[in-house]
Amino acid sequence: MKTNKKLEDEINFKNVFTNPLRMFGWVFVIFIGLILALGIYYVKNIGDISLNVQPTGLITDSVNVKTELNAKKGGISPAVDLAVVKNPKPDFVAKGKSLFEANCKSCHGDNGMGDGPAGTVLNPKPRNFHEVDGWTNGRNIDLMYKTLQEGIIKNGMAAYEYLAPADRFAIISYIRTFAEFPPIKEEELKSLDDKYQISKGVVVPSQIPVSLAESNLTSESAEVIKKIQDAKSLLSSAKENPGALIVNRVSMNKEKLIAAFLNQNENQNLESFINTVIANPINCGFKPTVAQLSREELKTMYEFLKAATL
Repeated sequence: MKTNKKLEDEINFKNVFTNPLRMFGWVFVIFIGLILALGIYYVKNIGDISLNVQPTGLITDSVNVKTELNAKKGGISPAVDLAVVKNPKPDFVAKGKSLFEANCKSCHGDNGMGDGPAGTVLNPKPRNFHEVDGWTNGRNIDLMYKTLQEGIIKNGMAAYEYLAPADRFAIISYIRTFAEFPPIKEEELKSLDDKYQISKGVVVPSQIPVSLAESNLTSESAEVIKKIQDAKSLLSSAKENPGALIVNRVSMNKEKLIAAFLNQNENQNLESFINTVIANPINCGFKPTVAQLSREELKTMYEFLKAATL
């Protein structure tokens, strides 16, 4: 018996919604089309997609951060008698008490309990000198001195490098009266002396505010630039001057030549000038042929440059 089956298209779009599986063959076409469209979009917008934008206002450029300094006159701190540090006398401890009250009491309290009024806002709280545990640097005398010398920034402990070394030891001697501290050892004092040269006296440099230093540098730079320009003008106008004639003949870079001469002028005499120029002519703005000049010609050139840069 023959069964006549009605032939129909591979996909009968009229029956798609009643039997979605009939669309299976088109899935690959649609998928490839989407991938192609995404690829075209990416290629056309690759510049914007791959552009990294640094957020502004969130990061501070540390180069532009300035911490103002207080003006401070330098000098030589007196040497420290390490024998007094090891066996402090009552007057030395009394001096330490006076210094403690002036510099430390506001945070550490009258009796070193860490309960001073200024310490209430600090986190962590100021050191309680009566406690044995929890010291950041330690309770030995060399480590206590290090704390006063360098401070402990993370704990809000300021450095007391502006105090003379003997005054710092006086404070430490007074603090050591609050509780039982480790005995002072010779090797600890020797280590301190090797590091800070406390028994020989310490040279403390002078310090000026950053704003004043910048102002001074600007003024000095302007003065140097003016001297260079004046000397160049003199070189151009004094063409008949023997020294100017020699400089013009052997110079490679007049500005560099004059700047190098100004840089060395304070500590320079004829002999050092000749030695410097002959050894490094190009670095000094001269042609290598300057080495062929006679001593008399070099002297004439030196005297002209000295007069031109006054």
